[in-house]
Amino acid sequence: YGLPTDQIAKMNIKGVFQVWMKNGDYHEINLKECHAWTREGCNLCPDFAAEHADISTGGIGDLSDWTLTVVRTELGRAVINAMLDDGVIQARPGDDDPGAVALMHKLAAKSRQRWPEWAESAVRVGV
Repeated sequence: YGLPTDQIAKMNIKGVFQVWMKNGDYHEINLKECHAWTREGCNLCPDFAAEHADISTGGIGDLSDWTLTVVRTELGRAVINAMLDDGVIQARPGDDDPGAVALMHKLAAKSRQRWPEWAESAVRVGV
């Protein structure tokens, strides 16, 4: 595509690879065309949704200016609540974008299939 990296203002993945340039130009690249640059570890990782993290985030769903955030533990909830109280983040219910939640579950289930057979069943299934 020949896009000069020093002229890229923003990149995102929302069904396609999106690139905004500093001059205002916008480019979309089919994700299949980007597979050559996927890290090998990403092809092997069984934990797409970071199910063992206190907080996991991802830029999926229809709301382009929002990040889907899943709080999985009490520590994660305390961190998110502190950030909300400090005004450094804003929140809205996940129900505002049910497609994002459904997509997260679908992609997490697909990546979980990569768990090795010897892994504990609770880990393979997810918590």
